Amino acid sequence: MTDAATANGTTNGAHEPSYDTSNILEALQVIHNPATKNEVRRQASEYLEGLKLSNEALQYGCALSSDKTQPPLVQHYGLSVLSHIVRHEVHHLSEQQTNQLRECIHELGRSIQDRDLVFIRNKIAELWIELAKRYWALDMFGLDEHLVYLWEQDLVHKDFVLTILENLSEDIFVRDDSIAIMRGRDLNSALVEIFTSSSNFAGGIKIGETTHHMRYGKDGWLTRIRQFLEEAIQSPSIEGQLKEVILKALATIRSAFTWVMTPAVVQSMALAVTCGFLTQADPDLIMAAIDSLLSLYGRVRLEELEVQALVHPLIQPDSIATLRQLYSWSVVSANEMDSSKYVISKKLSELMSLFADHMCQYKPPDVDTLDLFPFLRFLTMVAEHESLIVSIPVVHSWVKMLEVPSWRTTPAVSQCIGPLLEVASQRLMQYDQLPEDTQESVVIFVNEEIELFPERQGFYMNYRRLCSAVIEWICFAQLEDAIHAVMSRVDALLNDIESAEQQFDITRYGRVSMHLLRADAYFAMVDAAFKGFDRWQGAHRESSSPEEDQLGQRMREETKAWMLNMMNNRHFKDPQIRQRQIKTVVEVSNRALKKDTGFAFSVLEHILSSFIIAGQQDSTYADAVEDLHSYATSELRRLSLQHADYFVTFYDQLQAKFSDLIDQISASERLQVDLKSTLFSVIQHATGVDYAQRQAKLEEFLRPIAAAWADQSFQSALGSLESFAHFQGFDQVGPYLASLGAGKIEDWSAVPYDNRGVQIQNEMSSAYARLPLRATRIFLSISTDRLEQGSQLHSMICDLWSPMVPMMLEYVLRLTSYNHQLHNPSSWPNVPPDLEGVIRRVLRDRYWQSGISAGSMGEFHSRVKASKSTLEGFASSVRGKIRGHLEQCYSILHTLGRLGPTFYSLQQLPELIAQAAIDSAAPLSPHHFSVMLQMLPKLIDECPPGSRQHFLTPIIQSVLVQMDTKLSIEWEKMNQRKQNKHDEENLGDEMRDDSVLRQTTYRAVNLVAHWLQPKREQELSSKKSIVNRNYLIDGSQQTMREFLLSNVQILEKLLVLITHALAFKDMKSSYQMLMTAHRLVPEFASDRFVSGQEAAAVREYISTEMLKTAITCLNDGYFADQQVYYAQLIAGIWLSYGLPNHVPATETTPAHERQPLTSTPQDVILSLPGMTEAKVSHASALLLKEAAVGSRSKRLRAIILALLEGVRGVRVSELGKIDTRQQHSKILEKYKQREMLSMQGVEDAGQNVGSGPGDDGADLAGVADMFSG
Repeated sequence: MTDAATANGTTNGAHEPSYDTSNILEALQVIHNPATKNEVRRQASEYLEGLKLSNEALQYGCALSSDKTQPPLVQHYGLSVLSHIVRHEVHHLSEQQTNQLRECIHELGRSIQDRDLVFIRNKIAELWIELAKRYWALDMFGLDEHLVYLWEQDLVHKDFVLTILENLSEDIFVRDDSIAIMRGRDLNSALVEIFTSSSNFAGGIKIGETTHHMRYGKDGWLTRIRQFLEEAIQSPSIEGQLKEVILKALATIRSAFTWVMTPAVVQSMALAVTCGFLTQADPDLIMAAIDSLLSLYGRVRLEELEVQALVHPLIQPDSIATLRQLYSWSVVSANEMDSSKYVISKKLSELMSLFADHMCQYKPPDVDTLDLFPFLRFLTMVAEHESLIVSIPVVHSWVKMLEVPSWRTTPAVSQCIGPLLEVASQRLMQYDQLPEDTQESVVIFVNEEIELFPERQGFYMNYRRLCSAVIEWICFAQLEDAIHAVMSRVDALLNDIESAEQQFDITRYGRVSMHLLRADAYFAMVDAAFKGFDRWQGAHRESSSPEEDQLGQRMREETKAWMLNMMNNRHFKDPQIRQRQIKTVVEVSNRALKKDTGFAFSVLEHILSSFIIAGQQDSTYADAVEDLHSYATSELRRLSLQHADYFVTFYDQLQAKFSDLIDQISASERLQVDLKSTLFSVIQHATGVDYAQRQAKLEEFLRPIAAAWADQSFQSALGSLESFAHFQGFDQVGPYLASLGAGKIEDWSAVPYDNRGVQIQNEMSSAYARLPLRATRIFLSISTDRLEQGSQLHSMICDLWSPMVPMMLEYVLRLTSYNHQLHNPSSWPNVPPDLEGVIRRVLRDRYWQSGISAGSMGEFHSRVKASKSTLEGFASSVRGKIRGHLEQCYSILHTLGRLGPTFYSLQQLPELIAQAAIDSAAPLSPHHFSVMLQMLPKLIDECPPGSRQHFLTPIIQSVLVQMDTKLSIEWEKMNQRKQNKHDEENLGDEMRDDSVLRQTTYRAVNLVAHWLQPKREQELSSKKSIVNRNYLIDGSQQTMREFLLSNVQILEKLLVLITHALAFKDMKSSYQMLMTAHRLVPEFASDRFVSGQEAAAVREYISTEMLKTAITCLNDGYFADQQVYYAQLIAGIWLSYGLPNHVPATETTPAHERQPLTSTPQDVILSLPGMTEAKVSHASALLLKEAAVGSRSKRLRAIILALLEGVRGVRVSELGKIDTRQQHSKILEKYKQREMLSMQGVEDAGQNVGSGPGDDGADLAGVADMFSG
C-alpha cells in the first residue's frame, strides 16, 4: 500500500503500530469485555484501527487470517483487515499487491475446514463475495471454476459455495447494493450465466475483441444444486451438517427463483426437486421448500406459457393430493399456534393463492387438459381454516376468480359455490368487537399474531370485505339460487335472534353482545346478496334477453316481498339491531330496488316505527336509543335524497308525522334539527316543485338560523374572550376546581363532584345549546352536498346563504379564535398561575391505545362511563364543549367553500381566516392541531384558480408557518424527553404523545404532498364531494402545484417546512417528504416558476439547508431503511444545480450546454470530513455519465452512497441491510394495512393517530459538526 493511502481523510503517518499477536488478542479481549472502561476500550480500538490503516495491513491481514494456530478472535480480526482493504483501499494497491490479496482470499476459501468456526467461514465467504462484486467479469474470470472445484469436495465446502452463490444473488438482484448497482449489466449477466446451463443461456462478456465465458462447464448451478438435493433426499437420515447444507441449497434456489428465467427452471428440474422436500417429515425442510416456491410464484406476472410450464404441474390432481395431505397434517388448533405446523399452513395458503392468481390471469384450461376441481375444492378447504390469517389469501383469490367471467362460469367453479357461500356467510362477524379474553378460536388466532388493536381492526375489516365480495359475486353469477339460499338462511338465523330476545332485559343491557354481532353479520349477508342483485341488474340494463327480463322482474318481486315481510314482522327489541335493520332496508331501497317508490314508502314507514319512546331506562340502553334515533334520521335523509320527487307529493303529511314523532318521543333539540333537515332536503331536491316555491320554502327553514346569528345579546356575548367565557360558563370552572382542592387530588376519577358541579355542567350545556352552530352546520352541509357547479340549484343555495354569510363568518371566526385560546390555561378567566396546572389536566383528553393502555378498549369505555359523575367526568364535559365548538366551526368554514365565488370573493376574508383560525392555533396540542388541519383540504380544494392569489396566499402562508413551528417544537420536545428519561416518568404517556405526534406530522406532510401532487387536479375532479370541480378539468387553468411554486411568498415557507420534515423521526412522514422533494428539486433548474434573484435564492437554500439535512439523515441510523432515497435526493440536487447540463432545444432557444448554476452543492460535500477534490470530481463525473444516458435512480444513489460511505466513520451503505424490524408474514403485511387507529378515545372517537418506529437512541450530536469549517 502506498504512502499516499488515506482512510477516512487521515493520511497514514511514518509511525506504524507494531505487529504483535499477543497485543492484538489483548486489545480484542479488552474491547469485548463489558467491564472495560471507556478510555481503555478507546485506546484498544485505536491500536487495532491503526494496524488496519497501516502500510503493512495487507501482510498483517493475510498472515493473521491464514494462521490456523491463532485464536479465532485474532483470525477474525485478520479477515476484517482484508475486508477493509477490499472495500476501501484496494485502489491504492499495486498490481503485485492486488494479486497477492486475491490469491490470499482464494487460498483462505480453499483451506477452510470443518473445524473452523462458522463466523470465520462466513467472513471468508464475505471476502469472496466482495471481491467478486468488484472484479468478476472485469479482469477476474475464473470464479466459477474455483467454486466448482470447491463444490466437488466435502459438505463444508459445499456450504461455503452456497453461501457465496446465495449472497451474490441477493446483492445483485434483490438488495440495493451500491457496488453491484455500479457494475450493472455485466455482473448481472455473469451470475445468470453460471446459474443456467449453456443450452438456456450462452452468456459471455465481451471485452474488446475477446468474449469471456463465466460458466465453467455446460451445467449451471441450478442443475448442480438439483443433483446434490436429489442425492441428499435419498439419505436414510437428514440431520446435522447434511441438513444445514440442504437448507442452504434451498435458500440459494429461493433467491435464484426470484429472477432466473422459466426455461432454466424447467430444464434444470430444480422445481421438481424442491417439491420433493414437501413430503419430508422435517418441518424445517418443508418450510424451506415452500419458501423457494413462494419466491418463484411470487413474481408479479407470469406469461401464459410460463403458467402452463410452472403452475399447471403443481395443480394437477396428483400434486393437489400431495399438497392437501401436507396441509391436513399442518392444521392445528388455536392452542398449538407456536408449532411449525401452523407456519406451514400459512405458507401453503399463500402458495395456493399465488397459483390461483396466476391461473385466473388467463382463460381456464379445458377439462381434458387439466381437471381444476381438486384444486378449487382445496382452495375452499383452506378458506375454511379456523385462522382467518390462513384463510384470507385464498378467500381473496376466490374473489379475483369470481370477478373473471370465463372463470365464474366454469363448471369446476360452480361445483364449489355451495361450500364457498357457506364459508363466506359464516365469517361476516365483526370479530374485533368481541372481548380480548374470548375463547373464540378465530379471535385467539388473530390476537396472538396481530398485537395492535388497530391492525387487528384493519385485518378483520379486510376479511369481512372479501367475504362480502364472495357473496356478492356468487349472487351475481347464480342469481336466483344464491339469493334464495341467502334469504332462507337469514330467515332461520333471524328467527334465532328473535327467540333469544324473549329474555331481553333493559337493566342488563350491554353495548356489545353476541346477539347483536350475529344479527349484524346476518344483515351484512343480505347487503352483499343484494349488491350482487344490483350488479346483475346493472349488467343487464342495456341489453338483456326476454328470459333475463323475466328473471329480473321475478327476483325484484320476490326480494321485495321478502324485505317487506322482514320489516313488518320482525320487531327487534335491541336498539342497535333495529339500527342495523334500518341500514339494510335503506341500502336495498337505494340500490337494488331504487325505482320502486312503493317500497321506499314502506321503508319510510318502517324507519318512523323504529323510534323508541325513551323512559327512565338504564343509561346504557338510553344511549343506544339515542344512537338509534340519530342514525334513523340520517337514513331518513339518505332515503329522501333518492326519492325526493315522490316524498314531496305527501310533504304535509310527512311534516305532520315528524311533528307527532317529536311529541311522542320528547325529541331533543338535536333530533328536531335533524328531522327538519330531512324536510329541507326533500324540498331542495324535489325537481317537480316550482323554483320560486322551493326557494321560499327553504328560506323558512333558514330564517331562524339567520335570526340567531343576528341576535344582539348573542353578538354582545361574543364581544371578547372574557364575555364568551362568561357566556359559556368557562369562568366558573377554575374557581370551582380550586374550591375542591383538585390540584392536590391525584385520581380525579375516584372523587365525585357535588351539586355545584352539576349546576355548572347544566348551565354550560344550556349555554352550549344556545349557540346556532350545529343547526348552521347541518343545514349548510345538507344544502351544499354534491351540488353541480353553475347549476340552477347551486345558484339557489348561494342566494339563500349569501345574505347571512358575512355576519355569520365574523362570529364563527371569533368562536374559533376564542376556543383556540382556551387551550392555553393562562387565558382562562379566574385562573391564577398556580391553578394553570389544574386547567392543563382538564384539557388533557383520555384515550385508549392498543399496546399502551392497561386493559381492553371495552374496559376503558367502562371506566370512562363509570367516571361520569366524578371530577374526571366533569373535566371531560368541559373539554368536550371546547372540542364541540371547534368541530362545528371548522365544519362550517370548510363547507362554505362549496358556495364558490359567493364565499371566495369576500374581501379581507382570507386574512381573517388566517388570523382567527390558523395563527391562533399555537396553543393547540398536536392532536387538536391535527383536527384543525382536517378542515383545510376542502377549504383549499374548492377554491377556484381565479381566487387563489387573493384567497389562498395568506391562508397557506399561515398554515405552513404554523405547521413548521408546531412540528419543529414538538419533535424537539419529544427528542429531549427521550434523552432525559426519568424512572418515575409515565412510559404510557410518552408512548401516547409520540403516537399522536407521528399522526399529526403525517397529516401535515400529506397535506403538502397533496398540494404539490402533479396529478392532483385529475384526482380531485373524480370526487363527487367537490362542488366547484369543473375548473379542475380545464387545461387552461393554472394547477395548484404551479400556483404554489410560482408564489414566492408561499414558496419560501414551503421549502423550509419540507426541509425540516425530512428530518422528523417518523418513517412515513419523512418518506412522503422525500418523494415530494425529489419531484421539486429539478423544477428550479430553469426559470419555469421563478427567475432571476428569486430562483437563485431558492437554489441556494436547497443546495445548503436541504442538502445538509439529507446528508445528516443519510448518516442517522434511524433512517437506515430510507438512506437510498436521501442519497437520491443528494444526487438530484447536485445534478440539477451543481453540475453542467445539456438543455434540449425549444421553440425559442437552440440546444446548448448549461454551466453549473451554483457551486454550493459541491462546496457542501467538500466540507465533509475526509472528502477530497479527487473523490468529489470522480463522483461528479460518474453522475454526469449516468445523467447523460437517462435518469437511472439506482445508479445515481449508488454513486452518492459510495462517495459518502466513510463520512464520520459510518458505513451508510450497509445500514440499510440491517433489518431491525420485526418480521411478519407477507399475509399480515398485506391484509392488515389501513390507516393506523391507535387511539380510540371516548372523547375523540374517530380521530386516527398512527404509530411509527421508535427512536433508536443513537447519539448523533457529532453529525451536525460535519458542516463546520
